[in-house]
Amino acid sequence: MRRWWTDATAAARLVAERPPYWLPGALVWLVTVGWIAMLVAVARAPTVADLTFFGAAIYTSGAWPLNAVVFGVAAFALICVAFSLAAVGEAALIALSRRRRFSAADALRVLGITVVTAAPTLFAALLLVIALAFIAPTEFTAPDADPGPMIRTLSRAAPFVGLIAVTMAIGSAFHAAATRAVIGPGNGLVTALVSSPRRLAHGGTSGVAQAASVLAVRFTYLALSVVIMAMLWAPIGVRLTRDGFDLATSLLLVGFVVIWLCLVLAGGALHAWGSVTWTAVLDRGVRRHGPDFVQVEAPADP
Repeated sequence: MRRWWTDATAAARLVAERPPYWLPGALVWLVTVGWIAMLVAVARAPTVADLTFFGAAIYTSGAWPLNAVVFGVAAFALICVAFSLAAVGEAALIALSRRRRFSAADALRVLGITVVTAAPTLFAALLLVIALAFIAPTEFTAPDADPGPMIRTLSRAAPFVGLIAVTMAIGSAFHAAATRAVIGPGNGLVTALVSSPRRLAHGGTSGVAQAASVLAVRFTYLALSVVIMAMLWAPIGVRLTRDGFDLATSLLLVGFVVIWLCLVLAGGALHAWGSVTWTAVLDRGVRRHGPDFVQVEAPADP
């Protein structure tokens, strides 16, 4: 634990002193969880009637099941774009932490590892969607009872939400190990993925502490961002409903967006801290136990 604390504090100082780490970290933060704060603050939470009408409109539409297929394809395309941007940002962070030049090949390798390590989480999310498709119609058409249909639906789907959280934490750790095996040493995707369990084992308790701390800190900061954005949006939303767009409201909206971007940048610094700490923890484990994968030396610059 002391070694992890040393690596974590050194990474925090490094990221605080190096603004170039913040932008790629902000890109990863934005496309993964940074958008949630804006959505929760601005979007109106759907009521039971809204959800019932939306589900009935999709199911009873003449375009069923084509409309569901189109929705699924659009969601898949959006996920692919998010994965690509996150891979670019993560590859840039690892390149910075290892003082090597960023390349498109690094981003492609990180993208491949991201797809593989995120597959269990995506499968768990698919199971949640399928479960909701069976649970929601039953609960929303059942006679009124306490608690409401939304609470009953979420409570029955809670095991799938827990499965998503577990797979996300494990996948994030394997992603950290595999990406650091593929960038720098020059291993292939298969070699990097196969060596990731051993690299994590070499990290020891530092790796466990890092995985737990990154997950806890990320969700804590996300919750804080949601609270801040919701508090800021409440008077702006009331003013928009009452007066519409005027000069004062426009200025408030500009300030609201600027604050959100500052929160995204701070989230990027937080993500960069986690990435740099992972690099230090995993590289320390490899140096202590010796390389357990094929290392290819990069040619020296003339």
